[in-house]
Amino acid sequence: MAKLLALSISLCFLLFGSCFAFRGQQPQQNECQLEHLNPLEPDNRVESEGGLIETWNPNNRQFRCAGFALSRATIQRNSLRRPYYSNAPQEIFIQQGNGYFGLVFPGCPETFEEPQESQQGEGRRFRDSHQKVNRFREGDIIAVPTGVAFWLYNDQETPRFYLAGNHEQEFLRYQKQQVRGKEEQESEGSNIFSGFKRDFLEDALNVNRHIVDRLQGRNEDEEKGAIVKVKGGLSIISPPERQPRHQSRSRQDEDQDEDEDWQARPHKSRREQDEDEDDEKHSRHHHKGGSRRQQDNGIEETICSAKYRQNIGLSSSPDIYNPQAGRIKTVTSLDLPILKWIKLSAEHGSLHKNAIFVPHYNLNANSAIYALRGRAWLQVVNHNGNTVFDGELEAGRVLIVPQNFAVAAKSLSDKFQYVSFKTNDRAAIARLAGSSSTLNGLPLDVLAATFNLERNEARQLKNNNPFKFLVPPRESESRASA
Repeated sequence: MAKLLALSISLCFLLFGSCFAFRGQQPQQNECQLEHLNPLEPDNRVESEGGLIETWNPNNRQFRCAGFALSRATIQRNSLRRPYYSNAPQEIFIQQGNGYFGLVFPGCPETFEEPQESQQGEGRRFRDSHQKVNRFREGDIIAVPTGVAFWLYNDQETPRFYLAGNHEQEFLRYQKQQVRGKEEQESEGSNIFSGFKRDFLEDALNVNRHIVDRLQGRNEDEEKGAIVKVKGGLSIISPPERQPRHQSRSRQDEDQDEDEDWQARPHKSRREQDEDEDDEKHSRHHHKGGSRRQQDNGIEETICSAKYRQNIGLSSSPDIYNPQAGRIKTVTSLDLPILKWIKLSAEHGSLHKNAIFVPHYNLNANSAIYALRGRAWLQVVNHNGNTVFDGELEAGRVLIVPQNFAVAAKSLSDKFQYVSFKTNDRAAIARLAGSSSTLNGLPLDVLAATFNLERNEARQLKNNNPFKFLVPPRESESRASA
């Protein structure tokens, strides 16, 4: 059955290699009275002609608490994730590779057009035009507003993976296939056009019945699914790639040291470098002056021309950086204004072995921490001071951390990488240790009286950790690792 413009009911985080989905409803308060948290793996998988989508059960209590749904997808070469839209916003993180994607904003013009020269000598022929098409690359965050159709295409040799929220639809389809027979499933239809009568569509689109049958997915192999192979590849109107300034290098050449690691990444093309410069300029512009920011999208940015992609994984300008501990990069509505519309933000982090990020909690957001690479030891404590998780988080698993639950992590691998999605466009954290933490903000005597400490002990508690967020491994641990 065709999955074209399939309507789903949650909010999506696509991450090439895996996929997060957020459900667009507010969690009930009693759902977050959690005594234990567990790292979760996908429960089901739905195979398609050009890849597969794995899903987490959105009815799991941890997902219900946070308002999340989650799925993970793999897209093969020359395969297309069919256009779909959701009744909740989506945030997509590209974990691996690059390709094409597009968003179709209702009412916006088709600004990409075939050249006039293509019609010469052929007489009158159809001249295609469509809305803007973009390249995605590793580390990109893509924001997709509610009701906006989204598609993506892999034109590379390596299979692409993505984490995406709002794929509760895929889980529900899997459940139906287990409970009902195939014939009944065939009769239900699988895209937004399937439910209309043929006569209605023939008149509305002014096409013949054969085209309508194809549009509705009649007699289509069930195995095609949501990801389909494209014979011969897609022909897309898109600006040509600029030539890279230097020859590319393999990602396998990355060194263990963080500085060398980032220098050894593939050199970006001129176009990618220009896009990064635009990201920085855009971010600086919106951080300057609060009054200008409050005007939202003015003449310089309408819905049709809004920026909805920013790189956080390969960024050369992290928000938090320690060469001995790692780096963290966040994206909020201050960096990418469209996130204010969809009420989401994200964070990408990389930790060296035995480095930690200090205990902290989200003041205004639930979060989903997905391990991209390596493993780490995490501890999560609820607002009553009870430990709800104390264990390892491995690559491919997700841990839900509700709002105001404190979390800390220590990398157990040479490099632990993660992405965290948060349910607020300006998610804020409160640190419980280190410089600029809650402890450091308290007067010395208040700290001493609260925890029954001597003044000298309270002074040590405030001053012994000079780091704000990332703490390097101790010297003994560094020597042991070497």
